[in-house]
Amino acid sequence: MRTPQSHNLGVGQLTILTMVNMMGSGIIMLPTKLSEVGTISIISWLVTAVGSMALAWAFAKCGMFSRKSGGMGGYAEYAFGKSGNFMANYTYGVSLLIANVAIAISAVGYGTELFGAALPPLQIGLATIAVLWVCTIANFGGARITGQISSVTVWGVIIPVVGLCIIGWFWFSPSMYVASWNPHHVPFFSCLFY
Repeated sequence: MRTPQSHNLGVGQLTILTMVNMMGSGIIMLPTKLSEVGTISIISWLVTAVGSMALAWAFAKCGMFSRKSGGMGGYAEYAFGKSGNFMANYTYGVSLLIANVAIAISAVGYGTELFGAALPPLQIGLATIAVLWVCTIANFGGARITGQISSVTVWGVIIPVVGLCIIGWFWFSPSMYVASWNPHHVPFFSCLFY
């Protein structure tokens, strides 16, 4: 007798999904924003890394103390009841909507630069909607399909980053790094939370 196929994600696929999310928002999108500040922005990356580890630790602790399923919503329900579950999941859902649109706009922006296309605002909006729909359709297959897609696409980030890290050392200039530390003389704490 065949057992039903599991549609759950394993630890490896969950790790890859987390890597894709962190690399997509951290490695691909942040440099364009942080380059305005200067190389002092490396401190912001360290603050972000510490914050990410603190969140991971907090979620691990919540998972140890609460056996409720549902992740963040389940932990909030354990502590605050059903209204806590609703608020946690609702705010997470809203943040995902905003983040997905921002990532799609960035993808269209990078695509226009890559292909040298100058699109008017209406076409940028339509291209953004198309990117969102392509990603949505890819997720119709369920969590396992999404994990398998991420297992492939993660290499689209890892290979260029590792390549730049290795090849970039040949052009690294410590004097230029120091000279561009804070070119606009932004106050220290403003640089941290820019």
